[in-house]
Amino acid sequence: MSLMGDTVTYLPSYEEWADVEPQMRFRLYYDGELRSGQKAGNDGNEPISLAQHKQEIRKNFHKQLKQLWATNKFLKEHNIYPTDFVTGRSAPKDAAQYKNIGPPNAELSEGMSLRLLDAVAEQYVENGYKFVPLVREEVGVLCGLHVLLLKRDYPGSGVVSAGDLDNRVKVLIDGLTKPLGLGQLGGLSPDADEDPFFCLLENDNLVTSLTVETDALLAAPGGRLNQNNWVRAIVTVDLRPYHVTPFNLGFAYETSDQSLRQRRVRGLI
Repeated sequence: MSLMGDTVTYLPSYEEWADVEPQMRFRLYYDGELRSGQKAGNDGNEPISLAQHKQEIRKNFHKQLKQLWATNKFLKEHNIYPTDFVTGRSAPKDAAQYKNIGPPNAELSEGMSLRLLDAVAEQYVENGYKFVPLVREEVGVLCGLHVLLLKRDYPGSGVVSAGDLDNRVKVLIDGLTKPLGLGQLGGLSPDADEDPFFCLLENDNLVTSLTVETDALLAAPGGRLNQNNWVRAIVTVDLRPYHVTPFNLGFAYETSDQSLRQRRVRGLI
């Protein structure tokens, strides 16, 4: 880890990251308490468990990732054949085993395809949830994260130590990651709009670049003038495949209109 003013680089950038335009870029945000450990907030309320705190952060990101899957052309429209869905999670190969997924009352017969979303959700049925992680090991996608962290403990104030910042960043990354087991759900069950439950990462080992920039949060969060744990975080997600497969074609070719305009201005296309 290297410290440069108010920017912290936690993972060295992939050697070609700066030279290659990210193929899919989007931003997620979080506005709320971001704790570094198992402790009460400044309002004196009893602390919730750290696991529940992380799950509440996941719920925030779920709503945004659900919208991404609903509006991104590749994620929304890409279909696969069950027999072609290769993963290390022992995916069912018989189409009959997929008969209960997909649109209501739809029947999947041999030779028919199904939505990528439904196929992924079927692989992560865990503890009452169906998870849909976007970045998964079998997809072959590099994931870079840049976090702009606006916080009430002002830069240079000494209120938060480097170690405390590290812990808070870890909590934020955990909030982007599928829980690994029942103990990480904080006792929370899925709400009606959380079937399936969307998350960014299958596991945090899939992050290949991580940089955090901190600055002052000047606006009082809901009148909580003394709430030093309150943050506003903007997470820029850059995805691109390191080898192209049928399941990451969208990451290879999906580019936002803004990115296209930027590349034209730079003379790249």
